[in-house]
Amino acid sequence: MALPFVTSATSCADFGKTVLPYINQLYDLPQKIAQTTPSVQNLKGLYLATNPLVTALAFSLFLVPIFLVISEINKNYSQVDRCWSLLPTIYNAHYVAYAHAIGLPTQRLDSLIIISAVWSAKKEYQKTAKVPRTFKKGSREDLDRGFVVTGLWKWSRHPNFVSEQSVWIVLYVWSCWVTRTYGNWSGFGALAYLFLFQASTWFTELITARKYPEYKEYQRRVGKFLPNILTSLPGDFSDKKGTAGKAQ
Repeated sequence: MALPFVTSATSCADFGKTVLPYINQLYDLPQKIAQTTPSVQNLKGLYLATNPLVTALAFSLFLVPIFLVISEINKNYSQVDRCWSLLPTIYNAHYVAYAHAIGLPTQRLDSLIIISAVWSAKKEYQKTAKVPRTFKKGSREDLDRGFVVTGLWKWSRHPNFVSEQSVWIVLYVWSCWVTRTYGNWSGFGALAYLFLFQASTWFTELITARKYPEYKEYQRRVGKFLPNILTSLPGDFSDKKGTAGKAQ
């Protein structure tokens, strides 16, 4: 059977029941695909006979060399980011399709895929929408400086990163609460995201500090993710605006 037999949410958090028994399918999948006669019926049979988590993992591993080659060709190493508006919905659609195919209740999954599709459509629209040529009052200073220091950026250098990391942490904590455990294997995913953000943020800020002279001062005033309570200097450089005006 391609799915584990679970009777409660707590059982879903058991790595030994839900993941470990199906790891061998990942090793055998390439050979099975090669041996399967290319027809819709045969491929559907293989799809249903494979644990959906294993299929998703195999798809991820399949994408890795593709993204790597494309990155090396065009020297743009953000290929995953470029596909990020579509990838979550593709994975969600996979789980929804599998559930429909084997006759599982899909009411929640159907709601999930609708929300996910709307999210992807919004992200795609944002990528293609034209950027207005007019700027709000105060934006000229941000443009001259090279980075934003107003609004949320007055309190956090990366409020968008804080929000995204918070989503994964909250989801993981919620899963622990539902399964009545202090920790479960899904935490590795949330932890991996946190490590990814630490590394990417460090690298991004290294480049930014070299490019914009005032960024090191901004780092001293504003916390990377959370507000800096160790300084009273304003993050929007409002204390320097008066000085700059007198100098002029």
